[in-house]
Parts: sequence; C-alpha cells; structure tokens
Amino acid sequence: MTNLVAHWDRRAEHYDETPGNALTASQAAAWKSMLAEVLPVRSGRLLDIGCGTGTYTLLCAELGFDVHGVDTSEQMLARARRKALERHAPDDGPTVTFSRLDAADAAEAAGIGGRYDAVFSRNVLWTVADPGRLAGAVAAHTARPAVWVAVETIWDGRPHGDFQEVGQELPGFGGWHPNVLRDLFARHGFTRTTWSSISHRPELATADQDLHVMFRVSR
Repeated sequence: MTNLVAHWDRRAEHYDETPGNALTASQAAAWKSMLAEVLPVRSGRLLDIGCGTGTYTLLCAELGFDVHGVDTSEQMLARARRKALERHAPDDGPTVTFSRLDAADAAEAAGIGGRYDAVFSRNVLWTVADPGRLAGAVAAHTARPAVWVAVETIWDGRPHGDFQEVGQELPGFGGWHPNVLRDLFARHGFTRTTWSSISHRPELATADQDLHVMFRVSR
C-alpha cells in the first residue's frame, strides 16, 4: 500500500465531516443544478474518478446516469457502498457500482465492456503523480462527444499534518494552475476546454480561502 492510499484510508472514517463532503440538502441541490447545466446528457454511463465516500456519485445517479465510482481507498469505498444501499431509488432507476482501482488506471480498467458518456472528478488531478496518464485513459474510454467535468482546488501548496509525508510524492500538490491542466487536456485530445472559478458560490460549500475551479473538457 502506498503512502497516499494509506492516507485516504485513515481519513475515510471522518471524511464526510469535511467541507464539500458533508453536503446539506440545499448544497446537494446546488451541485445537481450546476452539473445539469454543464453535462450535455442526463443518462448513459458516467465514471466518477476518485469517488471517495460516494457523495457526488449518488448526485450524478440522481441526475439519471448509471454511475461507476472508482477510488484507491477501500475504506472510502466501503462507506460509499453503504450510502448506495441506504439510498431510496426506484428499482428501475440508475445503477451505482464501485470499484477499487488505481486512479491513473481507473478509466482503462473500468471501461472494459463499453465506453462512458460522461466523467466527473473532484480534487483528483492533484492527487496523481501523472495526471497526463489519467487524461489519456479517460480519452481512450469515453464516447464522443463525452464531457469530463473536473473540479480542482488550488491552495497554498504547503504540505502539513497528514499531508507532509504524501505531499512530497505529488508534483501537483497544492493544485495545478488552470493553464497547465488546459494544456495537459489538449495533449490528450481534449481540444475543447473551458474553466471557471466556482469559489464565489458558497451554496456549493466552497466558502473558504482556496480557489475552486471547474473544468468542462471535451473533444
């Protein structure tokens, strides 16, 4: 087990107490509204990369997608599966499944048997040593014109607390500059990339000193 996986396993028990993961009903509604605006379809298969405890996985399912959530932490996934079992969904409603996969290989492994119509990720690209590898895997297993909505955070970039050990393994620790990610997406075939700050939207639980950026990426 890598230091990074162990880090997320340790945080799993209290992860839903952290900002952005313990969404109120109004915050969840705001996220669903925003995602409905930027995703061109409301059905099909959606890949949630770095799904954590499944907060946003279930929101995407409520939009109408069959969602496959993947994460490196089995402890996070255990909580996500419990949430999925507890949700009140119609028998003929969207399906939700979870797999433990390395983030860089998530799209490739999960894409066997078909392609995804949409992708969602939140604070994932700064947690992988090679985000280009992940972007390439996403490109290989998405249908045209699938949209990838990637939400990333930029902060002071100084590892502290539990992050002191794992932060030095991550070249993107502290968050990638939006222009860096735009160029990275372009190198892997995503020529249509727009990004905007969502930091001014406290209804999305982003009311802090960090910069929260939403990318909409397609080919």
